[in-house]
Amino acid sequence: MTDRIRILYIAYYFPPLGGVAAIRSLKMVKYLAEYGIDCTVLCMSPFALKYPKDKSLLKEIPQSTKVYRFPAIDLSWIYKLLYGLRMGKLVKFFSQSIFIPDQYILSRRIAKTALDRLLRIEDKLELAVISSGPPSVLFLGLRLKSKYNMRYICDFRDEWTNNPERINSDYPHRSQTREMLWEARVLSSTAGMVYLTEQMRSNFLKRYSFLAKRPFRVIPNGFDEADFSRLAVPSKPDRFTLLYTGSFYDRRQPDSLWKAIEDLVQEQKLDPMLFRVRIIGKNNPAFIFGSYIDSALIRSVVQIEGFMTHSSTLTEMQAASALLLYIPSGANTESVITGKIFDYIRSYKPILAIVPPNGKAAEIVLKSGLGLVSDYMDIPRIKHELLKLYTCWAEGSDIDQKPDPEYIRLYSRQIQAGELAELIREFKE
Repeated sequence: MTDRIRILYIAYYFPPLGGVAAIRSLKMVKYLAEYGIDCTVLCMSPFALKYPKDKSLLKEIPQSTKVYRFPAIDLSWIYKLLYGLRMGKLVKFFSQSIFIPDQYILSRRIAKTALDRLLRIEDKLELAVISSGPPSVLFLGLRLKSKYNMRYICDFRDEWTNNPERINSDYPHRSQTREMLWEARVLSSTAGMVYLTEQMRSNFLKRYSFLAKRPFRVIPNGFDEADFSRLAVPSKPDRFTLLYTGSFYDRRQPDSLWKAIEDLVQEQKLDPMLFRVRIIGKNNPAFIFGSYIDSALIRSVVQIEGFMTHSSTLTEMQAASALLLYIPSGANTESVITGKIFDYIRSYKPILAIVPPNGKAAEIVLKSGLGLVSDYMDIPRIKHELLKLYTCWAEGSDIDQKPDPEYIRLYSRQIQAGELAELIREFKE
């Protein structure tokens, strides 16, 4: 029988915080315990964070898990105030030139103190896993290495300086150069790596060739079968419902979808009284509507709701007619796969995927047998796929799709935790 071991798991986002980042860390901790690896978690206290909460996730934390929390300074509150005062340019300056790499940078010293306190209590820990982002969490890896000579594995949910949301914007060169130096320091000290995709690994190796010699695993986000086994049976909506879960932000602004809907209504191919788009998550309505902010039609068919618990969101997925995935094309966007995609494919619902056609997200939804793919600039294609979904619903017929359960099962959280467990045990041999 394999001996049980205990590791340090550092994740700024952890329940009762909600969202994809917290859920990834929770599920890893939950299923690592089944593989004989118990975790001591260091995370932010939820108090005073401008971040969605989901207390229902707390019950999934294994009894063997020890959780240490530290109070964090969240600059998002200040940014919100400045936005309210119509000082968006000042927010951009602060967030991209002063308080980098992210809104928690002022918590750096607090986090270091919390880490030191934890390691005085838990003095037998020899290995850490650090879940990133936000990127500032990675500074704790340098602390582990320099002060405690402790090995750490970086688990990158998103790239740092090569993040598509950054390289497709006018991010300041000076800040980018500074952060690339920080990134290089963190990576030069890491003992192992976890990448979200093969493309992400390729991107890192192009810039940091020394990583080719470090142990690694490619572990995407996934779904937890246990989450679906206890869902309530949803009631069917009385009109076609296209559901989007999560946030629209940065370049993810769905004007191309609004254009497609407007055209279909004007062509009398879509009845606005029998159609709606539901958006569930932390969002800014003005940003979502974009240039269609004054469109009575779009505002009448779009229903924006706030953050819901993970279990409630899954229930709403089951009730929807189809699910919406939205990733604009651009530099390095082929590697982007949002966390929601895996719950989407496990729901076995049709997916209107407005994503880079040659990217990883398109590959996943197509291989699952559930995706209808369009580039965000291809309005005719978006119209075609949306109309196909709507027409099948109106006629009461099933869309011609053949889900592949065996392929979908590859993204089970339990299987993915086994991959991380293997990597961790490589350092214990």
